[in-house]
Amino acid sequence: MNAVFEIGPFRLDREADALTHAGKPVGLGPRAVAVLSVLVERANEYVTKASLIDAAWPNVVVEEANLAVQISAIRRVLAQAPGGEHWVETLARRGYRFVGPVTLLMDNRKPRVGSERPRSNLPAPLTSFVGRERELVDTKRLLSRCRLLTLVGIGGIGKTRLALQAAAEVVDAYRDGVWYVDLAPRADVALVSSAAAQVLGVREAAGTPLLQALCDHVKGRQLLLLLDNCEHLLTGCTALADALLCSAAELSIIATSREPLHVSGEQTYPLPALSLPNPMAIAESMHRSEAVQLFLERAEKQQPGFALTDARASTVAQLCIHLDGIPLALELAAARVRSLSIEEINARLTDRFKLLTGGIRTALPRQQTLRSSIDWSYDLLRESEQALLCRVSVFAGGWTIAAAEQVCIGDGIDEGAVLDLLSSLADKSLVMTEERNGATRFRLLETMRQYAGERLREHGEDAHWRKRHFAYFLAVVLEAETHLRGADEQAWLDRLEVEHDNLRSALAWSSGAGGDAAGGLRLAGAFWRFWLLRGYLSEGRGWLSDLLATVSGGEDPAARAKALNGAGVLACQQADFPTARVLHEEGLAIRRKLGDRRGIAVSLHNLGLVACDQGDYPSARALHEESLAAFRELGERPGIAHSLNNQGDVAYHQGDYDFARTLYEESQAIHRELGDKWGIGITLHNLANVVFQQGDCLRGQALHEESLAIRRELGDRGGVAQSLNSLGTLARDRGDFPSAKAFFEKSEAILREMGDRWSIAATLHHLGTVAVDQGDPLSARALYMESLSIRREVNDRRGIACSLEGLADVAVAFDESIRAARMWGAAEQLRMEIGAPVQPSECNHYQRQVAAARGAIGDDAAFELAWQVGRAMTLDQAVKYALAGKDA
Repeated sequence: MNAVFEIGPFRLDREADALTHAGKPVGLGPRAVAVLSVLVERANEYVTKASLIDAAWPNVVVEEANLAVQISAIRRVLAQAPGGEHWVETLARRGYRFVGPVTLLMDNRKPRVGSERPRSNLPAPLTSFVGRERELVDTKRLLSRCRLLTLVGIGGIGKTRLALQAAAEVVDAYRDGVWYVDLAPRADVALVSSAAAQVLGVREAAGTPLLQALCDHVKGRQLLLLLDNCEHLLTGCTALADALLCSAAELSIIATSREPLHVSGEQTYPLPALSLPNPMAIAESMHRSEAVQLFLERAEKQQPGFALTDARASTVAQLCIHLDGIPLALELAAARVRSLSIEEINARLTDRFKLLTGGIRTALPRQQTLRSSIDWSYDLLRESEQALLCRVSVFAGGWTIAAAEQVCIGDGIDEGAVLDLLSSLADKSLVMTEERNGATRFRLLETMRQYAGERLREHGEDAHWRKRHFAYFLAVVLEAETHLRGADEQAWLDRLEVEHDNLRSALAWSSGAGGDAAGGLRLAGAFWRFWLLRGYLSEGRGWLSDLLATVSGGEDPAARAKALNGAGVLACQQADFPTARVLHEEGLAIRRKLGDRRGIAVSLHNLGLVACDQGDYPSARALHEESLAAFRELGERPGIAHSLNNQGDVAYHQGDYDFARTLYEESQAIHRELGDKWGIGITLHNLANVVFQQGDCLRGQALHEESLAIRRELGDRGGVAQSLNSLGTLARDRGDFPSAKAFFEKSEAILREMGDRWSIAATLHHLGTVAVDQGDPLSARALYMESLSIRREVNDRRGIACSLEGLADVAVAFDESIRAARMWGAAEQLRMEIGAPVQPSECNHYQRQVAAARGAIGDDAAFELAWQVGRAMTLDQAVKYALAGKDA
């Protein structure tokens, strides 16, 4: 009787006790072949060491080391196939499993009488096991190294399903079986031992406690016990596990619980949510997400043929993200596919606890709805833990211990108790922890946050704790405001970035019904520089606009003027110059009425910047002169220096380089006198530009390098990036394109670290210009397109015009003059709308390119028609046309 197996490129013949490779015998001894034969016959099952020894050394007593030698020989031979060295898997102290490819070619063996498989009461799964490949490997690996492994996680995260799958895959490694004890239906701690005894077939004898009877039963046995749903019976589970592990050296336990058992030797394994998709990815790559895999598999059971199409991909991704990748939530959502479209399910997830009901009727009641599952955990908490869990729901995007100690104290919770309570909630898997920059940060999954928030509202406490949350983050922003210029600017920007969702939440509360709109205006007025530096221009303008419309001018005029100033700066940055002018003029009027002389000077300064950006140089000069006079009257030397610098900018743009140089040098002298290195760095930068325009390239480079050194010393990464950009421009202008590219790329790297999207776009544009100069229009097109995409996101309309003109230059290089004319026309129209003409220094290049394109067509009428077509485009049409890369 014979069996022949194909194992990848190998063939195993049991009758001949031979292993061949490509038809040739492999040098593997008969004992190794016998071991391999047993493993292959029971592929994907764990085979005990005893079974393997009996097969290779029948009726002979040998040491386990002999088996290890044969396993090593097998692995060396199998390594001839790709990945073959991993085909024999080890379960430490238990046995081995063959996981390579196996095909049975012929089987003439007599059927075996009986079965060698150990007994087990593991329930047969009714659904497929989806995802969790890494967690499954980790669970089996940890189980081989410890005797008590506790899978911890929130309700519905899939602890039971993973434990059952792992137990099923190692069942053959335990001589006396794998036994499943479901504790969910038990309500009394005293019944834990009873549940285990019932599963193991142990009867209580007179005079012997049941726990002792269990310990006597497992002595000398090699078995795996799965204690499922321990969290509500923790003391009983702890006592049982401790007693059994002490009684039986070869007994192991897998427990599932929402918190550890705290038994000596316990290994905990926190179970994360399923991996989430990238919402911007295409359908094909979204299948890598475990959350998507589970949802699709379960949805297909409700609606045969349900598939992930490109049209449906984004909505499915959003659904998985909204549900935090929690398996129970995804399964309940999939059940709704019978009656709702994916779009309708997604829209209703704002009230997920009403939508996600009606799961499998045979499941426990707490597994039939998402709310019931979380209720189960919540009801097990102490009153103080429940209170803190509800209070921290006011945080968005996480929080620090310091924030919780300020926001959540009172009404039964003092500051000293907060850390212990948070630690306890984290142990129970209700609060997540993570480390950022050496500090611990806490957070709630969004599903838990919504649940706790509902509880807070049910108790009528939402308004009180949201007010505390707002007050804390208003104080944070007011403190940060004083640090957003200078050496520690970057650290504070990073801190505000981490808290951005909390600040959004605070602003939303303040501007809503019952909120503190006046306080919100103060917060937004102090926060605008963050929005400016991190590229959140449209968002910042939105908050400021809403709050300015909500808060009357008489409530807090000083705060209103400050908010108007911030809104005006953001509008100017987006080249919305008419709006910027209106905002700054209103702010100036308020400050004149208040007699705020410094505020007046600042408003005049900003109005001068708007006029300069619009090319209205006479008005800009007059406004800066008035601002300078106001600062001189105040005797405020820093303000005087800044006003002189701004006047220098106006002279520079007008081509009056001698006057600009005088103004910059006077400004720099004041900054040096004040020891203001930040100001020195700026004026050196500007002086370098002037000197270069005057023809002294070497002096210009030396000044830029001095400015760069100062900015590096200050840790002014934005200034460093600006200096690198200027050095890149100098290198480009003198034809040193490799150096120019290197400077711009260094600048881009810094800006990406900072998250300054506005400046990233500008630097990408510079890199595009270098690529054009180097005769690489293909790279230039890609760089200009990336720059344009970012500029559209941040609504930098002047930047969009520049990008359109850059892409027009590229079109000329590709002999696409009609396309170039359309983009120039669109850019011209946009410049007219925002009042931002082409800079004088760029006019010559611009006019040469237009003339070259017109000449290449040789048909003025066709060129003009294309130009007018571009002018007629909306902004979105023009951007879409430019990003298409070619004409339809």
